[in-house]
Amino acid sequence: MPRVALTFDDGPGPVTGRVLDLLRAARARATFFLLGRNIEEAPWCGGDRARACALVRRVLEEGHVAGNHTYSHVRPEDWRRLADDLRRNDDVIRACRREAGLPADAPIPVRLPYGVKIVSETVPAATGTLAAGVLDPRLAVLASLGRTHVHWTSDFDDWTLAAEAGPDLAARMLAHVERAAALGLDAVLDLHDSGTGSSWGYDRPATAAALERFLPEIARRGIETFTVPAGA
Repeated sequence: MPRVALTFDDGPGPVTGRVLDLLRAARARATFFLLGRNIEEAPWCGGDRARACALVRRVLEEGHVAGNHTYSHVRPEDWRRLADDLRRNDDVIRACRREAGLPADAPIPVRLPYGVKIVSETVPAATGTLAAGVLDPRLAVLASLGRTHVHWTSDFDDWTLAAEAGPDLAARMLAHVERAAALGLDAVLDLHDSGTGSSWGYDRPATAAALERFLPEIARRGIETFTVPAGA
């Protein structure tokens, strides 16, 4: 029987509470890759840090996994800032774990903003310089910290969608689970429950609307959810 991992990036945010309601109703567990800025500074709710922290505590108390998506959504080209940004967000997440009465030293999985990229770099050459593509330098930073990147099997660009796109998004999510199963794979869905402060804002109504359809359907089919990394 296929399984599916529901993962949410960029939270907490305006729909995180609704996402948690839906997961609880479906008895499903998920992994939330959190932005420290959206917890500590909470720009998505007018700086109400208490509200943001309460959502993270609820994530933890309801058995979900809290992961590190960096403090400030570090871009690939800013890789020299990554280690400090990750450590800063680790501290935020550990504080939330302590507030929830959970061990603060539990492992915290990492998902890099934008996923793993090929990064353009100008390198010396015999005739001058050469534009080259190099593997994401942030992977070396993670290796130096003894950590790895938790990727996905599909991203759905749900952060660009309005609420009315929810049914189509749910259908695409289900289709991907089916395609992965045909390959003998479990599916890891990359979704978003908030934003980074860009022009797309913080609300992710299509994500919540899609989950309203998706979760009952996978339950009907007997498809289980799991958290990432496996066993987290």
